[in-house]
Parts: sequence; C-alpha cells; structure tokens
Amino acid sequence: MPSATSTERGIRNPVGWRDRLARLRGSAVQLDLAFCDAPLAAIEALGRGLDQETDEELIARGRSLRAEARAGAPLEALEARTFALVREAARRTLGLRPFDVQVAAGLALRRGKVVEMQTGEGKTLAAVMPACLEGLGGAGVHVLTFNDYLARRDADWMGPAYRLLGLSVAFVQGGMTRDDRRRAYAADVTYVTAKEAGFDHLRDQLAMDAREVVHRPFHFALVDEADSLLIDEARVPLVVAGSVEAPSSTAHRLADLVAGLQPGVHFDTDEYGRDVELTEAGIERVEQALGCGSLHSDENHLLLSEVNCALHARALLHRDVDYIVRGGRVVLVDELTGRVVDDRHWPDGLQAALEAKEGLARTSDGRILGSITLQHFLGGYPRLGGMTGTARDAAEELRELYGLDVVVIPTHRPVARVDHPDVLFSHREAKERAVVEEVRRAHAAGRPVLVGTLTIEESERLALRLREAGVVGEVLNAKNDAHEAGIVARAGALGAVTISTNMAGRGTDIRLGGPDEGGRERVRALGGLYVVGTNRHESRRVDQQLRGRAGRQGDPGESRFFVSLDDDLLVRYGIRQLLPARLLGERSDEPLRNPVVRVEVARAQRIVEGQNREIRRTLWRYAEAIDEQRRAVVERRQSLLLGRGEPDLWRDDPRHAALVAAAGAEAVGRAERAVSLRELDRAWSEHLSFIAGLREGSHLVGLAGLDPLTRFRVEAVDAFRRMEQEFETAVRETLPGVAAAGDGRDLHGVEVKGPASTWTYLVNDDPFRDHLMMRLTGPGRTTASIGAAVYAMPLFLLWLVTERFWRKRPPRQPPGR
Repeated sequence: MPSATSTERGIRNPVGWRDRLARLRGSAVQLDLAFCDAPLAAIEALGRGLDQETDEELIARGRSLRAEARAGAPLEALEARTFALVREAARRTLGLRPFDVQVAAGLALRRGKVVEMQTGEGKTLAAVMPACLEGLGGAGVHVLTFNDYLARRDADWMGPAYRLLGLSVAFVQGGMTRDDRRRAYAADVTYVTAKEAGFDHLRDQLAMDAREVVHRPFHFALVDEADSLLIDEARVPLVVAGSVEAPSSTAHRLADLVAGLQPGVHFDTDEYGRDVELTEAGIERVEQALGCGSLHSDENHLLLSEVNCALHARALLHRDVDYIVRGGRVVLVDELTGRVVDDRHWPDGLQAALEAKEGLARTSDGRILGSITLQHFLGGYPRLGGMTGTARDAAEELRELYGLDVVVIPTHRPVARVDHPDVLFSHREAKERAVVEEVRRAHAAGRPVLVGTLTIEESERLALRLREAGVVGEVLNAKNDAHEAGIVARAGALGAVTISTNMAGRGTDIRLGGPDEGGRERVRALGGLYVVGTNRHESRRVDQQLRGRAGRQGDPGESRFFVSLDDDLLVRYGIRQLLPARLLGERSDEPLRNPVVRVEVARAQRIVEGQNREIRRTLWRYAEAIDEQRRAVVERRQSLLLGRGEPDLWRDDPRHAALVAAAGAEAVGRAERAVSLRELDRAWSEHLSFIAGLREGSHLVGLAGLDPLTRFRVEAVDAFRRMEQEFETAVRETLPGVAAAGDGRDLHGVEVKGPASTWTYLVNDDPFRDHLMMRLTGPGRTTASIGAAVYAMPLFLLWLVTERFWRKRPPRQPPGR
C-alpha cells in the first residue's frame, strides 16, 4: 500500500508505467486522485475558524444545511461546507480530526466508488462525511457493516458527531422487534449488516398490513468491508422461510444406523470433494437393518434421500468446524467470518439429519417465502459506495457485478509492517509445533501475538498446545463471541496472545498497548503486533485482511503464515500430487526450503479463487434470469398492500355485486386485497420451490448439447406465466366462501395469516445430486467435452434412473428457521 504524498497539486499515489497502461486499457482500479484536489482545497478553506465557534453555532450551521437540502438544494453545492463541518464536529466530539486522505476517501465514497484503505486508516470516520451529506435530505442512509458487533460499535462511536449536526443515528441488531427496527430505519443514518437489512426487506414483502413494513424507500448505502459483502458473501442467497408442520421422519433411527457403519467398508468419503456414498456392502447393511427391500426401488426414494442425508451429516459435517451446538440447537458457523449465523439452516432433510446426529429435538420444516441475492438487494439502492482494505484483487468483479470502480487511497503514514514469506512444512504436526514455538518465543519477549486459525476446533487445539508450552492466551471464536469486544481490546497489550478464527481477521482494530494504550511505546519497541497465520484461505484477500491487523497507522508489525501440505486447501486441490517427490524430500519437522513448493501453494490459491469467481458469475446468471419476475411480484404486492391500485379480480364475477350489496364496497375491497396478498405469497412461494428444483436439474441438458442457462430461462418464464394464471384463479375461487357477517359491515370466510415464524437458511447445491453433471458440463457451459461424454455414457444412463426417483419425489420444503 503506497503512503500519501502531498504536493502542490494535492494527495498522490505513486503511479508506475504498468498502472498507467492498465488504466488506458480500462482498468477498474483508479490511482489518480486529482478529482479530490479542488474539493479538498475548498473544504480546508471553509474549515478555517470553525474551531473558534461554539457548539451552538455548529448546530445552527448543521440546521441551515439540513434546511437547504430539504428545500431541494443539490447536494453537490453543499458538499464542501458539510465535509468541513463534519471535520470539526469529529474533532470536537470524538477527538479525531479526519486526515486529508480520509477526506479524499469520503469524496470518493460520495461519488459511488469502492475505496481501498489500509487497516487502521480510519474507514469508519471517513464514512461519516458522505453519510452526513446524504443524510441531510432526510431520505435515509444505510451504512452496511460486516457484523452486528460493528454496527452497534460504529453507531455508538460516531453518533456524537452526527448528533452535533442535528442528524439522528441508529443501529439494527438481530433479535430486535419490528417496532425497534422501524424506528432505527427512520433515522437519518442507520448502521446495519447487509444481511439484516436484506432479510428485513424480504420480510417487508410478506407484510399483510402497511404498518408492518420497517424499511423506507432506499436512497444511499455505504458498504463496509465491500469485497467480502459484495463478492465473498454473495454466494449465499438471502432466503426467508416460514414454519410448516414437520412430517414424520426416521432421522433419529437413521442417525443411529449410519453411526454403526464403517468408513471404507460401508461407505466411501471424498472429504475434499464434499461427497460420500454407500458401498455395495453399505447398501446391503442398510437394507437388512431397515427391512425395506431394495433401497433404490420406487417406493423407497424418500427413504434413500433420508439415508443419504444421515450419511452426509455423519461424514462431512463436523462439530466445531461447520457448526456448534448451543442452547440445545445446532448453530451454523460461517466459513468466511468464523461467526455463528443465527437462524440459518441447511436445506431439506440435512438439517433434520444433523439434529438427529447430535441427539437434539427436530425443528419444524419450512417452505421458501422469499429469496433474493445480495447483488439484487444492493441493486435496489439508487446510489452505492463501498470501502475495504482489499479491493484491488476484486476490482474487475466489482465492476462486472455492481458497476463500481475501485479508488486506491494512500496511507497517512508509510506502512512499517514486515510481511515474511510463508514457512512450509510437509505435514500438519510439524507446522503446529513450529507455530507453538514461534508464539512462545515472541511471548517470552513480551510482544503481543495474534494467531489466525480457520476453524473453532483448530483454535481450541492450538490454545491447548500453547498452554502445555506455558503460554496462556485468550481464544476468540464463535463459542465465546459475546466476549469479542473485550478480547479484541486486550489483543494489543504487552504479552497478550490471542488465538482467533476469522472473527479477528476483518473489521477489528487492535491498538498497541491495549485499551488505554498504556504500554504502546514498549510494544512498538518490541516490533508491534505479530500476526501468525496457520493456514492459507481460499481467498488471498482474507489472508491480507489478517495481515492487516498489524501495522496500522504507521505502527511497526510483522506477519508470517505457517502452511503444511496437509492443510485443507492444498489437499483439496492435490498440490502434493503435483509436486515431484524430489522437491518434498523425506517427512521432516524442518521447513521445506525449495521455492517451487511455495510457488505451487500460491498457484493453488489462484486456482480456487478462479473457480469461486466462476461460481459467483454462474449464480448471478441464474438469479438474474428470475429477478425480473421477483420485481414484478414485489410491485404488484406493494400496490395491493399500500392501496395504490384497486384489486379487480372479483369484478367480473356475478356474485361480486351481491356481496357488495350485503357488506359494502369497502369491506369487499379489503377482503379481496387480503385474499390477493395471501394467494400471491402462496403462488410465489411455490414458484420459488419449482425454480429451485429446475435449477438443480438444469445442468443435465448440457449432455444433450443444449445450453443449461437458456433452457432454465425458457422454463422459468413458462412457469411464471402459469403462476400468474394460478394466482388469479385462486383469488376468484375464494369468492364463494366469503359471506357477509351479521351486521353487514364485515366478512367471514377470509382467513389470512402470516407465517408463525420466519427464518433464513443456507442455500447450497444439494450435496447428493448433480456432482457428476457439474463436473462434466459445469454451470452455464453449453456442452460437455467429447471425451467426458463418451466415458460418462454408462454413468449417464445410471443418472437418468436416479433422476427418475428425484423427479417423482413429492415437494418438500427446506427447513429453515
């Protein structure tokens, strides 16, 4: 990361000839900050003398700006005055006066860019300036944060600066009531996670009364940790489901059965391909235990599905890695953030199988009520900006999916952190011993150490090994997330050792010397915070974020990753098999010295990044195909809910006039509106379930030389037409059951209920279907390779037989929360 250089022209990034050439070729990364020169000069000039004014005078200035904005003055004309005022308000209330680089970041955010700012450079404060400007008009600004902790922290921390200018600020947290959410969204500036805002948006689309809606129309959003939220998190669509009665299930019996199966004998596991299947011996053992005859007969297709779910839960989902058990329920752990995700479930029978594996009571099943991708949700904001410490590697994708360019902001002071090359080992045990010794050595000198791990299990295992070596550290993972703030505050103190999952790898600010920075100078003299990574992640940006916990604001710091050829990433992509044996040598506790090995590790990371990028593009293509349908349904529903148009599906029925005469036009209109909302929600829910099944099978057509995406789009359009016809028919058929009540002012026979509860759940490809087809065709490709098709023909015939069972399967809804 370059440091800021001030010239007569303003702030500048060092720009090499490669950067200039890339920009000429249309690069999405902008290093030229000349657009900031004039605004920065104007802000500096307008800020002179503000420090001599009283709080009341500043409040009056803020009130004047707000009045101008709400009278229709263009915000561009108010930009310099607002930024200058915010600068002084922040100095006065927070003790923080934004540097020129932070002001430049605020200007870029205001212009709809994603700004890249190094960790510790003050993104939170930089966002206050554009948020204040956009909040002056009263339409509302959303600052979309990475997690609930940051939403509350940033709203509380920055709140005094907003309030000094007469702007209201609030935050939204999981577990808040609907009324609390509505009040928070009514504030001028609202801090909320992107997912929480998205789920509130989906729940608003299920409201049966306009008073239940919590959101206002969207205006402007600033996305914190933009690369994570806009790119990494986009692989998980936002889904809201509603409770239905759970059907009878053999999940607990099957959990006991598969617990007795022997790996390698009764089932084979491809751990890193995320696949597991029964062997012939396993099938025979299950059939004997259940007395069900052939497991693959027509009448046993549901039982076969439940057996597969039970097997998957046992072999591929691991406690303290993929999930934890808390309060008598299974809670998922987000791989990217290391945090628990409340009210998220696996789809279909997999959730029930996992609960049975852990001996827990089964939660209710559910059906999809609404779904939206994060890309399409954020596309609902007329204007968008973002900020992160690692945007350049995602720049092309940010432009492709969101139309956002990246502006690189230099650091206020030169970066002093030293990033060491990886230390590579042949096996995991040697790596962990080296990690323990490295942490012990740094701790003995009094230096604070942050150890970044991938899983809860690994963090606890390393903590135990460190204790055995005489080093007592604090563990931060999803099991003790309630103590996050205190652990992070102490992580930079003299002699502190913190072992954390990805929870401490993004969005956290570790101050040298601890909460009061009392030992700051001693820690600086020791070299600052030492970051030790124990694995390479699938994304280099996640690794860079972990490194970025050290070396903030010119502080010294170091980072080093310890990697073994047994690590998940390298095993999954067969890196050991790609390397000649002569490069690896004998199994040893000593690090591998050959530089070729390090090159191959880096290559594995690039490979998986490319695959994940293609997965996201494919998800986008399929989601885009039905988003127009979603928008049409939302528009129709909002018109009904808000009374913008009168329902008219009953108008041509001869019974309508009699009902109006008996109960009155207003009562009949209310009834028709209520029935229309209910039937539209039901029809859309069933359509979403159909679409999910359609997508599951769409890759199969690639073997016939057809384009799966084109076929999906055609069938989705036909299904939507049928949905509209069925909706209108259902509304009309309700009329005979509606009658006037005794006093003629009300109606009965119209029962409209929303879901008893709603929840979100994780959307993945079904783990037992389409693996073969995905490998042969790949999502969005037109044909399989000729060689693959030839070799796959016997498997293809088997697939058709298997598919027959799945097609006959009656609809079951994914459990959700």
